[in-house]
Amino acid sequence: QEFSQKGIFGARIDEIAEAARVNKRMIYEHFINKEFLYETTLLSVYERLAECERQFIICDLEPTLAIRNIIYVYFRFLEENPNFVRMLMWENLNNARSLGESHKDSKGPALSYIREQVRRGKESGIFRQEVDEHQIIVSIMNFGFSYFSNIHTLSAILEREMSTPEEIMRRADFVSNLIIRFLSKTN
Repeated sequence: QEFSQKGIFGARIDEIAEAARVNKRMIYEHFINKEFLYETTLLSVYERLAECERQFIICDLEPTLAIRNIIYVYFRFLEENPNFVRMLMWENLNNARSLGESHKDSKGPALSYIREQVRRGKESGIFRQEVDEHQIIVSIMNFGFSYFSNIHTLSAILEREMSTPEEIMRRADFVSNLIIRFLSKTN
């Protein structure tokens, strides 16, 4: 919570210790310094995402349904984990300085699954051959993440509460339809 609210540079070990109801020295005993605690926390939120992503790795879905499922699971995760969104925003502001190999490794199965679904769709003739799997992955991630990272400003600008479950589902439906229409041979 502290890191997601204030980032690595604004977070204070005193406040983390108080919130965790532990002695500050106990934190340093286990984590050496604030940077290591932050990196461990960042890895923890990425592991939560990886666990969520395992939910959408369903081998027997046809490619169109698999892609839709990916989008809905991702939107649901972002809705339920606002601290993940904020921590990633901080990490981007700091040029991904704490994003180590272990974070990248946690994304491997999900990225491979998306690539495989796009390839399967191409092989079965459902998806267009010229579709770039990498661009589909970037689009799925960005359509979801940018919605949640901008949800408060969007609500203010559009004068419409964008964080309700209904609005989030509408957005997930829109993004899902947009991606599937782009992928499909017949629009």
